[in-house]
Amino acid sequence: MKIGILGGTLDPIHNGHIEIALSAMEVLGLDRVALLPSGNPPHKMDIADKRHRLRMVELAALGHGGLYASDVEVRRNGPTYTVDTLTALSVESPEVAWTYIVGADTLNTLDTWREFTRVARLCDFAAVSRPGCDLELARLRAKAISACYGTRVDILPVTGPAISSTQIRQKVAEGTDIGNLVPGPVADYIRENGLYLCRYAEPQILDMLRRTLTFHRFTHTLGVAATAERLAPMCGVDPMRARLAGLLHDCAKSMPLDEMRALVTQDLPDLDAAELETRAILHAPAGMIVARDKYGVRDASILSAIRKHTVGDAHMSAMDALIYVADFIEPGRQMFPGLEKARRLAERDIWKAMVCCAELTNAHLKEGEQQIHPRTLRLLENYS
Repeated sequence: MKIGILGGTLDPIHNGHIEIALSAMEVLGLDRVALLPSGNPPHKMDIADKRHRLRMVELAALGHGGLYASDVEVRRNGPTYTVDTLTALSVESPEVAWTYIVGADTLNTLDTWREFTRVARLCDFAAVSRPGCDLELARLRAKAISACYGTRVDILPVTGPAISSTQIRQKVAEGTDIGNLVPGPVADYIRENGLYLCRYAEPQILDMLRRTLTFHRFTHTLGVAATAERLAPMCGVDPMRARLAGLLHDCAKSMPLDEMRALVTQDLPDLDAAELETRAILHAPAGMIVARDKYGVRDASILSAIRKHTVGDAHMSAMDALIYVADFIEPGRQMFPGLEKARRLAERDIWKAMVCCAELTNAHLKEGEQQIHPRTLRLLENYS
């Protein structure tokens, strides 16, 4: 039996991977092609959890006869090396002749792989051209590797499409559609699990927030995230984006006031004097910048909601309104007059709840002889 291996981080797997695997299977007469997501590659640390990547590969393989997901590297703990993978596969299936499928540019560094002399005894190679690749140089390199190590290296007469996983992750982060770049079930899985919305997975985000926020503020943050996620479908907002906005809405809350001022005055030309004076307001625009620059958030709706969650604005998106309200009504809030009304309204109409929260804020500030922020006044004028 002849089986190809298309490996890599596959973060995420995309239509280009599938096209290459099917083409290699046809050209080389392979019986099957294993789609092989790496476990913990020694040279790449900032990738999606291996269990997510394996599940996306499983979904991508559905409906393509001959393609299957292999978990041989995902099962292994610690760094992942191709020599270990091929050794394990050869022990499990000694009757199989393996062909490792790589990009033609990889031929330049192929013999630097760990224990490559042994790798070359365990498999052949097939190289796929990529846009901009020097095919003549690739053929020369293939011949040199074959002559030196005795392994077969085929240059496939196909060119992989100009799709990259990096491009897909960027599009997800920006809220751009990826339906034409990945299989439908993979796009659904990415959305449902909130993958690639920022630089870090949620466990890392929580660890970072836990180290920078007080216990009370961290508990509040969890309440806002859970409330936003729960109410999001009613508002027509993606629940995982809402959850991330909730998690990061107070990410700058514990910064010293002078640091927040320095941060926002360099970056936000539309700041007003009232925002610069008060930590309770300033942490929102500062949080938007921290979410963007430290956490890698690129989705404009998430950044806007973080910016507007304290005082609102004349023009609020559904995400803006959701985070504004979730911050106000989350379960950990100490009870005060009007809170229950705001919570009841939030279950039915996020816009009425938003106005209620703004009115309650206005009343509270008047009672303390404080001025309501102009942005909140504009919110009330526009939505009441």
